[in-house]
Amino acid sequence: MQNQIGKIALILTISAILAACAGAGSTTAPIQPEVPAGVGTAAQHASLSGPPGCSRAITEYEKIVDRDVTTGYLSQSVYDQIVRDINAGPRPACASGNDGKGLAELTRVKKAHGYR
Repeated sequence: MQNQIGKIALILTISAILAACAGAGSTTAPIQPEVPAGVGTAAQHASLSGPPGCSRAITEYEKIVDRDVTTGYLSQSVYDQIVRDINAGPRPACASGNDGKGLAELTRVKKAHGYR
């Protein structure tokens, strides 16, 4: 019995020393996610006027692809093509007040680049 108590005390002492060593003098910085090489840069988008149905949908899609390029999920070259496609179809249609055409053009761009 005395021997078991001695072993338990030894284990607790070692555990306390290890815990103290682990926390002594350590300042832990927040963990930063690794950014993969080749991460792209998002474009600055001009404000979009037009019917709220198409303007909200286009703005939401732009935010998604902006996030995708800045996290490395989407290559810069594909992103640049998506931006050109949005600026050539959905944005002008929506800005001219044609909600239906703006949404149809947006659907076309999304499908062409693998988004739903």
